[in-house]
Order: sequence, then structure tokens, then C-alpha cells
Amino acid sequence: MSTPVLELRNVNKSFGPIDVLHDISLKVRAGEVLCLLGDNGAGKSTLIKTLAGVHEPTTGKILMDGEEVTFTRPKDAADRGISTVHQFGGTFPLMTIGRSFFVGVEPTKKIGPFTVFDRKTANETAVKAVREFGITRIDDGDRLIGGLSGGERQSLAIARAVHFGARVLILDEPRPLWV
Repeated sequence: MSTPVLELRNVNKSFGPIDVLHDISLKVRAGEVLCLLGDNGAGKSTLIKTLAGVHEPTTGKILMDGEEVTFTRPKDAADRGISTVHQFGGTFPLMTIGRSFFVGVEPTKKIGPFTVFDRKTANETAVKAVREFGITRIDDGDRLIGGLSGGERQSLAIARAVHFGARVLILDEPRPLWV
């Protein structure tokens, strides 16, 4: 059997005297889809935040491709290919689709001595990426994020994660497209 892309071994997380995660172990292999279910307060969000680099485990190990890793901040997890799409899509309501898709990694072009945001490339790339997921209602990269449904926002965030090479995609309370 292949080495898991992501593995947790006996992960625990405590906040002072409050134990939130208790001996969590799991393995995620390439192409695998897992679902985490639990009551409110069961620790689902804490586990997601631990995988995303927001919280460090109190004890236990996180491995990627069989190698132990430490995430001290979200960028550490992102650099390893872990992408989290949060409940509200991780998008910016007052930005356009193209601009939001490329936050932090903006395509640029030269105009004389100046380097400027390449709006046309950003818009075309973002729309194409979302359409590849079958979301045909998004057809204009200049459209504001605030005019999208919750499901469309999450679809955009998922398309962004895939476009930028996510190896592990975590969806926190995914929404159906029509919500």
C-alpha cells in the first residue's frame, strides 16, 4: 500500500486545562475523500485548524509523505500543499472574481517602466478554472464576489486551491451551490 500523503499519529490538542483533541490518528492517501462528522464542540474545527497550521498539536505527529512535519503557521501547511476552504469560501466580497482568485500571487504585465496587475489574464484564468468544475454561472471575472452565492464562493476557492497545486484539500462545512 502507498505512503499516505497526510497522516496524523495520536494527535492531541489542549488549550490550558481543556483537552480538545484526543489521540486523533488518520491517514489520507492520494485521491482519497474523507468526511469528518461530529457534534458541535467535538473538535472538528480545531482539527482543521491544526492541519491548516493555525494550531500546533500539544502532542502527536503530523506526517506528509511519511516525513514528520511541523506547522507553526498557515503558510507552513500551504507550502506543503494543504489548502483549506473555510465555511464562507475565503473570498473577499468587495473584490472581483479575478482579483480574489490571485490574492498574493497576482499576474502582472509591463506597461513601459511600470509593472501592473494583469486584469485580463486574472479574469480569464479564474473563470476558466471555475468553469472546469462545471460552474457555468460564473462567466465574468470582473463580477464582485459579494454577488455570488455561498456555494459559488466556495467553488471559486476550491478552483483556486486546485489551480495552485493543492495536494490536500480541506473543506470546512462545504455548501451546496444553490445556497
